[in-house]
Amino acid sequence: MSTSLLASVLDPSLFVPDLRTRRKESVLGEMIARAHLAGAVRLPELLRETLVLRERAGSTAVGKGVAVPHARSLSVSEPHLVVARSRRGLAWTPGDPQPVTLVLLALSPAEVPAEGHLDFVARVVGATRLQRNRQKLLEAESFDAVAAVLREVVA
Repeated sequence: MSTSLLASVLDPSLFVPDLRTRRKESVLGEMIARAHLAGAVRLPELLRETLVLRERAGSTAVGKGVAVPHARSLSVSEPHLVVARSRRGLAWTPGDPQPVTLVLLALSPAEVPAEGHLDFVARVVGATRLQRNRQKLLEAESFDAVAAVLREVVA
């Protein structure tokens, strides 16, 4: 993902500073609702179903308190990244002792090739690899601060 693509997927209306819900399916619903209200998602129920099925196939928790659910979907017209945090932590994967505090929902249109979507997801995961980057994302006071961290680590 180039820096210009990163800039296009970052949108302040897709930032959830503190999730209200605590269950994985509810969190996905909250994030999809935010994306739908922002105009980033056309068919929220289709996307929700896609993401729930994806989670059943295998958890998108990547460890160290981070989950990166992702989908290519007809309900998405252009790539978007929904960034959400949970100060209390979420039990994303049963049996995982570390709660998820950072959820990055990577969305691509269905027409994006699988390789392009997976590259997008890999770059999002890579942005959270270092503890200092995760900490900056969790402590950021605003969307602009979150976006600055993501631009810095993905550039």
